[in-house]
Amino acid sequence: MRRSPSAGWVEVDTEAIDRNIRTIRAELGGQAEFCAVVKADGYGHGVELVTPLLIRNGIGVIGFTSNDEAALVRSLGFTGRLMRLRPGTREEIDDALRHGVEEWVGGVEHACVVATVARERRRRIRAHLSLNSTGLSRDGLAVGDRSSDEVILSAIRDPALRVVGVCSHFPCEDRADVREGSARFDRESDEVIGLLGPGAPRPQRHCATTFAALHESGSRFDMVRIGAGLYGDSDALGGALRPALRLVSSIAAINVYPAGSTVGYERRHRLTDQATLAVVPLGYADGYHRSLGGRAEVLVRGKRAPVVDRLAMNTFIVDVSGILDARVGDEVVAYGAQGADAITAADIERFTGHIAADLYTAWGRLLPRVPATIAERATAG
Repeated sequence: MRRSPSAGWVEVDTEAIDRNIRTIRAELGGQAEFCAVVKADGYGHGVELVTPLLIRNGIGVIGFTSNDEAALVRSLGFTGRLMRLRPGTREEIDDALRHGVEEWVGGVEHACVVATVARERRRRIRAHLSLNSTGLSRDGLAVGDRSSDEVILSAIRDPALRVVGVCSHFPCEDRADVREGSARFDRESDEVIGLLGPGAPRPQRHCATTFAALHESGSRFDMVRIGAGLYGDSDALGGALRPALRLVSSIAAINVYPAGSTVGYERRHRLTDQATLAVVPLGYADGYHRSLGGRAEVLVRGKRAPVVDRLAMNTFIVDVSGILDARVGDEVVAYGAQGADAITAADIERFTGHIAADLYTAWGRLLPRVPATIAERATAG
């Protein structure tokens, strides 16, 4: 495969994403509608690469956050439903009318904002009422609170809004927490829907993300919102989901330094023996967090090598003393597979203490993206 001319790049395996869509859909078995999430530019994988796969697989609902994502999805030919997955600003809501967006209603005042935009534009906005049933306490209405109940009733009866969904969002990837939150959401969403009265169209109920949907079937309700699972960042289904992203660079320089030398900024690392050190032209400006310095490992010629320095803005240093055939120009994989090994999401979380998505959602937006196939990835390096 031809390399990117950049110092670092992201490879996106569209075959893996396509396979993940089909695998998850089979697991759902038609029990709930599949909403595919492309927020954060498709979790850094690229809306322009992911959307055609969703269209080809007949996905009818796409979840997004920014209007740029909504516009791009429409420009790529998606004619299904678009659902914003957070409260939009007044300006965003107004601008998104042209894309037929369904808005996430997040709070007492926000409900008024959505309805005001609808009335000003003489439109009826399809809305999803967010409930705080799961205890996230971010944008959900508290059922049983007088002011929230008044807003819920007002929104349901407001001719400027058409309530097509009642939703929530889980704060923890914990099965017991999901079960408890699902039970409360079941009760509270039923109470809200009961306010519609007999004969009214029933809104969809949805609160499940990838973890919840694939670990606790009772959380699925009418629709599930699948984000991380699309891109293979999930331990669900016994490893059947394939990671679809690699962060790749190459060795720019190699030098041998004597024992006692200090390495990198702040002299955080001191060599106890003579070492062969390789310079990799990626750094924290490229989204490779400084927290990875002195903790992370990368793959060179299919073998793990430690990142030993504190990390610079555009470089980091790897000890390749144990890889005797390492050479300038060798591929370096900072995330993803090379040969028989892989730097996984679990590895990144172990290195940094943060979820892997905190990093890879940035890599795909900061660095060039290159489509790659499963076969190419298996033999790279």
